[in-house]
Amino acid sequence: MMVFLVACNGLLVSSGLSSEYPPKSSADWIRHLEACGSRLTPKCREELSGFIVFGKGIVTEECCDQLVNRLRQRCHFDMMKSLVLNPDFKSTISEIFKRGERIWEKCAVVAKSPSPSS
Repeated sequence: MMVFLVACNGLLVSSGLSSEYPPKSSADWIRHLEACGSRLTPKCREELSGFIVFGKGIVTEECCDQLVNRLRQRCHFDMMKSLVLNPDFKSTISEIFKRGERIWEKCAVVAKSPSPSS
């Protein structure tokens, strides 16, 4: 996931494409992505980036729980959108998006429901 965040950060600033992600400025968008990434443990970030970006490894039930209940859908898909700006992923972006959607759907089914508030 660190590769994922690093790839997103520099490109958003230099590209000027942050306007595609309203209503955030480039700096706000980067802070948003960093805040999203910080909601996951390093192990989970590694599992997710390995699966989504590189198509390798597995995503555990524990990581699915973090993805759905900590990261949540908006952050997951915002981070996916940011990959479009990285030229290193240009040739594989459709596969990356498919894997990102597939892992969200899988995790939404297997993740534990959040406990009700008392």
